[in-house]
Amino acid sequence: MTHVSHIPLDGTSNLRDLGWPIGGEGKTARPRRVLRSANLDRLSSEGRRDFAALGVGVVIDLRGLAEAAAAPDLPGTARVHLPIEPTVAAELRAHLAAGTLSVAVAASVMENSYRSYIVDYVEVFAGIFRHVLRAGERPVLFHCAAGKDRTGVAAALILTALGVEPSVIMEDYLLSNRLFRPLQSTIDLPDDVREAIVKVRPSYLEAAFAAMTETCGGPDKYLGQALGIGPRQRDALAEVFADAAP
Repeated sequence: MTHVSHIPLDGTSNLRDLGWPIGGEGKTARPRRVLRSANLDRLSSEGRRDFAALGVGVVIDLRGLAEAAAAPDLPGTARVHLPIEPTVAAELRAHLAAGTLSVAVAASVMENSYRSYIVDYVEVFAGIFRHVLRAGERPVLFHCAAGKDRTGVAAALILTALGVEPSVIMEDYLLSNRLFRPLQSTIDLPDDVREAIVKVRPSYLEAAFAAMTETCGGPDKYLGQALGIGPRQRDALAEVFADAAP
């Protein structure tokens, strides 16, 4: 299945909606209803104009406190900061200093960070759902720095709650490898290690889902028990996203 609703915007990348088939009923999620992207700090004048045309009502920033210090004021849009503090760079620096850094180590660091998202940031993900459910008719956009890791997990949780097939959820996640344009890193890393953290891998998202199973018995139970997204909330979420059957 291929659904790529990429929205070019000057000054950011990886901007797209979650307009995938939902619920197994032949319906497609409403386009441009809920959006995901990399950070919006560097939007040009043209990018700001095009962003305004999207009509986004709420921007949810998932970056840590220092990362989000330069978050722009976007007129007409409410900004909500739900921080997930980054840990990957510090861990990679420690391995680099100790001489233990490798591609396998970098991948393990990434997988552990995804497990941490699920275990340590329950309130953040619950908050994302609350804002999506309260958004009314104006679109919601959520992002982190690159729009691929913290944002990728958030998107996977939303799509899971909508009943999207796991293979499609993974397809959406892996689109970041095509759509994210990385900036120059401040860490001097070997090229193969850099590739392991700039690109997303199936094992990273699989680590997040494994953590849901380890802590709650599976993604559906994690949604219900940890995030408070039970059948009633999932039905309400489907109404937010609902579009006519093709």
